[in-house]
Amino acid sequence: MPENDPTTTPTPTPEPKPEEKPAPTPETKPEEKPDETADALQAEKDARAAAEKEAADLKAENARLRRSNAATKGTDLDEIRSEVRAEFVGQLVRAEVRAAASGRLADPADALALLDLEKLTPEKGEPDPAAIKAALDELLTAKPYLAPAGEGSKVWGDVGAGQRKSARPEPATPLERLRNAFGNS
Repeated sequence: MPENDPTTTPTPTPEPKPEEKPAPTPETKPEEKPDETADALQAEKDARAAAEKEAADLKAENARLRRSNAATKGTDLDEIRSEVRAEFVGQLVRAEVRAAASGRLADPADALALLDLEKLTPEKGEPDPAAIKAALDELLTAKPYLAPAGEGSKVWGDVGAGQRKSARPEPATPLERLRNAFGNS
């Protein structure tokens, strides 16, 4: 019964050690041989050179097509002029609206924000001041709070003090002054 005796210590069994593989060197991978690595590297260099050549060819073809397209299409000067003219007329309409709203609205920028400028932009020519005035009138009737504050709405007004113009001319002699004071005219 020495097997069940608690006073005896069991002997440890040694664990098997895994087999050690040699560490790979930087020049070689464990799976590949040096010849395979050099071949793969050369294949990658060849593929990169081919891709760069193809990219350069495509860039040259793109530039050639752009030049030929520009030569056949030409620059449409009338279209460019009409775009510039439309932009200029839009700026002119905004300036006219600001000028017309400067005395009629508390903040003239409100007119630019609230009016439909497309309706006020003419197809050709100058902006119509009558149409701008009518649009501002319509805006003021719809939103009267946009109008500037009137003279009667001042916080500090005339309270009746201060120098006034005389109703009658100043008497020339003291006798006239006495007549005016006592009511004898």
